[in-house]
Amino acid sequence: MYKNQHFHFVGINGIGMSGIAKILHRQGHIVSGCDLGQDTANIQDLIDAGCKISNQHNTTICQDNSINIVVYSSDVPYHAPELVNARNRGIKTIQRAVALAEIIRTKTALGVAGSHGKTTTTSMIGQILTYAQTDPTIIVGGIMHNIASNARYGQGKYAVAETDESDRSHLLLPISIGILTSVDYEHANVYKNLDEVIEVFIQYLNKLPFYGKAIVCIDDKNIENMLPKIQSSIITYGTTAQADIQAINIQLHPDFSTFNVMDNRTQQLLGSVTIQMPSIYNVLNATAAITACLELNISFESIAQALALYQGVDRRFTLKGTMKTPIATIFDDYGHHPTEIYHSLITARRKAQNKLIVVFQPQRYTRTYHLWDEFIQVLQSADIDHLIITDIYGANEPIIENITGKRLAEEIIKKNPHAKIHYVPYQADLADIKNRVLEIITDNDLLLLLGAGKVNKLAEKLL
Repeated sequence: MYKNQHFHFVGINGIGMSGIAKILHRQGHIVSGCDLGQDTANIQDLIDAGCKISNQHNTTICQDNSINIVVYSSDVPYHAPELVNARNRGIKTIQRAVALAEIIRTKTALGVAGSHGKTTTTSMIGQILTYAQTDPTIIVGGIMHNIASNARYGQGKYAVAETDESDRSHLLLPISIGILTSVDYEHANVYKNLDEVIEVFIQYLNKLPFYGKAIVCIDDKNIENMLPKIQSSIITYGTTAQADIQAINIQLHPDFSTFNVMDNRTQQLLGSVTIQMPSIYNVLNATAAITACLELNISFESIAQALALYQGVDRRFTLKGTMKTPIATIFDDYGHHPTEIYHSLITARRKAQNKLIVVFQPQRYTRTYHLWDEFIQVLQSADIDHLIITDIYGANEPIIENITGKRLAEEIIKKNPHAKIHYVPYQADLADIKNRVLEIITDNDLLLLLGAGKVNKLAEKLL
């Protein structure tokens, strides 16, 4: 890529967009951007570095004559003012994934795909490669606690990137190792059914070069059924004897997990691993990272040491703090799909010393509509002592009639009349939800803030 380009990002505060912007800025390019979001946490380091960023559209920043390239995400409509302005002025406009592809093109690139577990797996690989002193480039869809960022620019030969199947842009990335963590029906605004999701992941793995490797979770039944259609060289991982790299002797504790790793291809016991994270879900994510890094000839000793120091990713079952009155812990989790919620609830129940109180904000009308029965099934779980449901975070989607947080709460009560379910309308200041929580919560309770919307902001109001 030519040096000293001026990249303007439309929607720069998005977790994927901001990571790419940071890498390009570190490479010496000029970076500017605009975003209507008021929370600048993802881009504070760019602001501190003097990058011009506006919280309005079509400002003078967007019309700077030095702009060479405008980068946009799939959430930005074709008629957005900045894109119209750029096209009228003959400025090149590119998708976010095209910019990411250029960043990793000269590297040995690992791409992490899947319906669930992408962010954690990507950050685990990044942690291992950093600990092994390979000076990697990392682009991840969350704030990785070990580096306090969602991006790291390195001079080394490896890059690891979280891919995005929500707009099929993962097919644009020039990767050598493709990791697939899970396949589930997701992104109902794009895919009509599970078969379409499966097909796009098959395409992703079959695009690998002839020397590439597909690293896939054999525990996932949808992935297992895909295997005959995958043309690339395959390495499997999981918890069963079918896996090439198997996690065995798994022990799950409230605050950490331990397991051994067996290479079933050579019948060699590689050693033991401890991660400071509970749940079988994270054991599988760690096993994916282990499998990928073994393929890069990173020693198992380095891998295990790196994972022992892994600190997780923001909004992935993150401890936000402990309330003083009453003395109760607050966790935040990004889980917004029934499968993710299921695993989060298991983890929360294991950690809760007293009541488990969950505040859930559904995200997207399309997801809530298509997975309605699955949401009802998982949210009527006996693991939850009190469930507060608020209004759907629409993510700019049009409203679907009769698909509401209120009706979701009512349907759960119909299925389980004894459940303690509370519907509380969403307000920007979260005051009503806060008050309802304070009516319920007592000493030693665990409060889980669940969803991909704004409900996580409740933590700072309670602490």
